[in-house]
Amino acid sequence: MFAISLPSFAVSGLIGGIIALIFGIIILISPRILNYLVGIALILTGIFSILGGSLLIGILSLIFGIVIMIFPRILNYLLGVYLIIVGLISIFASGFALVPLITGIIILVFGIIIMIFPAIINILIGIAFIIQGVIAIGHYFGWF
Repeated sequence: MFAISLPSFAVSGLIGGIIALIFGIIILISPRILNYLVGIALILTGIFSILGGSLLIGILSLIFGIVIMIFPRILNYLLGVYLIIVGLISIFASGFALVPLITGIIILVFGIIIMIFPAIINILIGIAFIIQGVIAIGHYFGWF
């Protein structure tokens, strides 16, 4: 029902690997920058959606983007709350099936960890970017 995996970024080639590696290092040096980038992306999405005629999505994207820019840590807490809710739903909807129960417990624990240590998600994404960059560079040079 629920799949758990690390974020998969479409990174290939030497340039993509270098960019991913640089982004990962920047995110590790300043983890909050990821939240600001998401806020900027939402604001731009809102502007382009309004210009494209999708008023409701545009306004919602603008509002969420502005809120994230003003309160950047809220993004991490929203993710934590989301994971806690999904974990609880999975646990209570499992009907004593083992796999959904275990998956729900793992998702719930991740949500609680993010609520206690909200910056951890940014660090994990930075590490994921670095790993993707190294793998892309390694593939380019034939190391693996």
